[in-house]
Amino acid sequence: MASLHSRMFPVLKVSVSGLDPSSMYSFLLDFVPADGCRWKFVNGEWVAAGRAEGRGEGRSHGGIYIHPDSPNFGAHWMKAAVTFNKVKLTNKVNGGGQ
Repeated sequence: MASLHSRMFPVLKVSVSGLDPSSMYSFLLDFVPADGCRWKFVNGEWVAAGRAEGRGEGRSHGGIYIHPDSPNFGAHWMKAAVTFNKVKLTNKVNGGGQ
């Protein structure tokens, strides 16, 4: 039996041009929290669910996600849209790569 899979957010896709085809590049996302709250989806809407974990001094981002094809040549990144379809979000400080 196949499991149903739904996405909370659309997949991020970017078209890349102007890179040196023979140079190596890495693509990543840096998540920046909009506020100090944890959020959860309840009855069709987002509601605050307390204070966020690990928002100590000096922590200005929510985590970095490195595209699994990184590093790779410019030619690779320019041949098709770069798609971040494996990104997962979590409220946990150590989300195991999520």
